[in-house]
Amino acid sequence: MNKLFLTMLLALGTTIASAQFSVITTVTEVEDEYNLTDKLAIGYDLSDMIMIGLAMDGEDNYRLMGRYKFANDCWGVAMFDTEGEGEYVDRLDLGVGYSFNVWNGLYVEPSYIMPMKKNEEDDYEGTFNFGLSYKF
Repeated sequence: MNKLFLTMLLALGTTIASAQFSVITTVTEVEDEYNLTDKLAIGYDLSDMIMIGLAMDGEDNYRLMGRYKFANDCWGVAMFDTEGEGEYVDRLDLGVGYSFNVWNGLYVEPSYIMPMKKNEEDDYEGTFNFGLSYKF
C-alpha cells in the first residue's frame, strides 16, 4: 500500500512540476475607478496550445474556461456560465484575444468577448476587455 501511495505521489508531483499555471485578471471599471479582482481566473496548460481553467465573475458566479492558441500569441476562448439559467448555448461566451509579453511571465491581454445570448434588441452585444496574466 505504501508503494502505491508513493508512486501516485511521485506521478502527481512530476505532473505539477512540469505543468504551467496561469493567473488571469480582467480590468473592470466600478464607480469611476478600476478594479482588478472582480474577474479572476486560474488556468492550467494541458499543452502548448490548450488551457483549461475556472474563472470568477463577480462574487458567487463561476465559469469554466477553455483557451486554444491558434497562432503566435493569438487565442480563442470559450467560457461557460455554471450558474446561469436557460439553454446551454445562451450561457456560453466566445472570444478572441492576443497576449503581449511584457516581462518574463507577465502578459497584457486585450480581448473581445461575445455572449451567445441575444440582448433585448435581438442583437449580440460583445465587449472589449483589457486583461493581465502571469504564467508560472
